[in-house]
Amino acid sequence: MKRIAPLAAVFALAACGQGDTTGGDAGDADTASDPLVYQGAITVLQPTQRDSAGLCAFVAESYPPQCEGLPVAGWEWDAVEHEEAQGVRWGTFVVTGTFDGKQFTLTEDPLLLSEVDPADYQPAEPEIGEPAEDLTAAELTAIADDMGERFPATVFGGVADEAHGVALVDALLVTPEMWAYAEDNFPEGAVAFTAVLQPVE
Repeated sequence: MKRIAPLAAVFALAACGQGDTTGGDAGDADTASDPLVYQGAITVLQPTQRDSAGLCAFVAESYPPQCEGLPVAGWEWDAVEHEEAQGVRWGTFVVTGTFDGKQFTLTEDPLLLSEVDPADYQPAEPEIGEPAEDLTAAELTAIADDMGERFPATVFGGVADEAHGVALVDALLVTPEMWAYAEDNFPEGAVAFTAVLQPVE
């Protein structure tokens, strides 16, 4: 089944009008008293076999679309405009909320992507410094794979960026635990993250 990248999925599905329009495990949980709040543009989808909506890092190019997304608490389809076909409901939104290690909980009402400037919600470029060690492509790939195995709820891909000498890890969002794990287990500067949802400052 063919897949498309997260931001491509967001904008492709935002333009999709074939459906009926209806009205409106992971790493350790964040133990801070004030959990980080994340925000970004993403596809939200609920297939027929699931009881809750999910945030989709990848969306299958099918109709209706398909994905296995991170569960979203507080989502109400009746409160937002969305597409629906064959029992599947989906749309592209700007979401704001917190992550407890298992699910994403909304802290603000979602916004339709079509009602905002998408350029304001582009993922930030990864922060790539000077790696402390020269690692091989195989070593960088192993690091990316390790991050995916350790944080399966948030990491959805990774590659060896040989040009910069880092493991480039693709994530739905990056938690403090993910940063700490990378710093504690790999050479300094060996991991760089790209994230769909960014911390709200």
